[in-house]
Amino acid sequence: MKPMFQPAPRPRPRVTADEAQQLAAATDDLGFTRASAPPAMRAPEPPVGQSPKTPLAPARGAALKFEVPDEIWIALRQEALNRRVTVKYLVLEALAAKGYSIDLTTVPEDGRRIR
Repeated sequence: MKPMFQPAPRPRPRVTADEAQQLAAATDDLGFTRASAPPAMRAPEPPVGQSPKTPLAPARGAALKFEVPDEIWIALRQEALNRRVTVKYLVLEALAAKGYSIDLTTVPEDGRRIR
């Protein structure tokens, strides 16, 4: 009796190397290097004499990643929970208290995105 489940057959190429070269030669004038690659999405150029539109969202800054001891992380998360703010907001608030110029009104306290 034949087993119920058998290994899947190895995939076979549907197109031979010669057929792939013929296809590449036939579509060379179209400007495609791969038939499955999506076209590059670019923003349209503004008409002559007009300046490009500014993006609606503010420019993003650099990301800061570092490790802290578990005790500090737990304390930061608990403080953020108690005050209903994010840990990011707490860190930026502490930097502002140290004299760094940070506009805390532009940082959402609770982490929700402004829609």
